[in-house]
Amino acid sequence: VYKRQPPSNPKDIRPLGGMYYDLSSVRLALTHSIGGRGGIVINKKWIVGGSAQANLAIGYNFIYLGLPAKIYTGQGGVWFGRFLFPDKAWNLALSNTLSGGVFGSEVRLSEPDQPLRTADAYNTEFFQWSPQLDVFVKVRPQIKLSATIGYRFTLGMKYNPVVNNSQMNSVFTQVGFTFGEF
Repeated sequence: VYKRQPPSNPKDIRPLGGMYYDLSSVRLALTHSIGGRGGIVINKKWIVGGSAQANLAIGYNFIYLGLPAKIYTGQGGVWFGRFLFPDKAWNLALSNTLSGGVFGSEVRLSEPDQPLRTADAYNTEFFQWSPQLDVFVKVRPQIKLSATIGYRFTLGMKYNPVVNNSQMNSVFTQVGFTFGEF
């Protein structure tokens, strides 16, 4: 008995997504962020999706008007790229993220031994382009360990008195997990 096979889909489209921990530098101070990426993989090669990230403001590492300050950033945008070894247990991807976000800063007005008093110092919008190299290592069939290294180019911080464009430009690294069949 002959069983009729359904017609094959000429475009193999599969979802992927995951989260990561990011280390980068702003004004030569180490910043920590958490983020996520998701989208689709077309024909086991092309990545099209989005990303979002926010920094974790740990301490008053910056000075604004002679006072200690923290910075906060949040951004989101599109993620696109290409896998180089789609059928291997480890996979490389060359990808880019184009994102926009908001920069904010908080100034500590009180002395360290006094109750905390703060004020918002400055807020501005910015844009970033981040070319990157991603490595994905298969842990389980649908779970990959991911590691990324890239560089962020920033625009829009020209009139910010706390941090400027060149101080936001930075090498970054990310580690995390990605889920999906790719």
